[in-house]
Amino acid sequence: MTPIEAEKIIETFHQSIMDLRPNAIVQSAKELPYTSARIKFAHFIYGEHLIKNGFYIEGKTPEETSQLFEKKYQELMESYGLIDSLFSEEPEPINIEYRKYLAGLKNGVITNFHIPNPFGECGPVNEYHNFVGECWFLEHRTNLFSDNPLGAFIYEAIRNKAIQEKDTKTLIEIVNTAKTRAVVFPGRRTNKKSIFIEPN
Repeated sequence: MTPIEAEKIIETFHQSIMDLRPNAIVQSAKELPYTSARIKFAHFIYGEHLIKNGFYIEGKTPEETSQLFEKKYQELMESYGLIDSLFSEEPEPINIEYRKYLAGLKNGVITNFHIPNPFGECGPVNEYHNFVGECWFLEHRTNLFSDNPLGAFIYEAIRNKAIQEKDTKTLIEIVNTAKTRAVVFPGRRTNKKSIFIEPN
């Protein structure tokens, strides 16, 4: 697989993401344009290519280029994590529990449902972050960009804290949040279009 092919696979993957809320939260893995393994492999090929061949933008200062470079990797980490978050071999049981979760929140009840992370699951995001960091170190013998908090981990921490504190207000805000922070896909909602539970 060439880096150009890898980039195209990632773009095609993004085109396959649908925001199905409030009726569903995950899609069938059968709707992926390639196997999840191929899409993940494309992320590794493309990420390593960007590190080895540089990331240059004409007319930008080194600081601006560095910020855009970091933004691109944040997007790739999120994208990699979304494969396991928004797609499942068996989506319907998850979607049934999601609808029960929404119904519960509307009535101030928190059910025991682990809502998929719309910023990518933390495990895969961390896996890709470690891979990119290793590639960067092998190429440049320096650490990668600063460890900015990623949306996946912020989301996870806020969600877990809200569940622990039985904070339905925050959990409703989370449910009503636009689907992703960085990855662009057709039909991506804004926060204004993502009100599925009216706040009290």
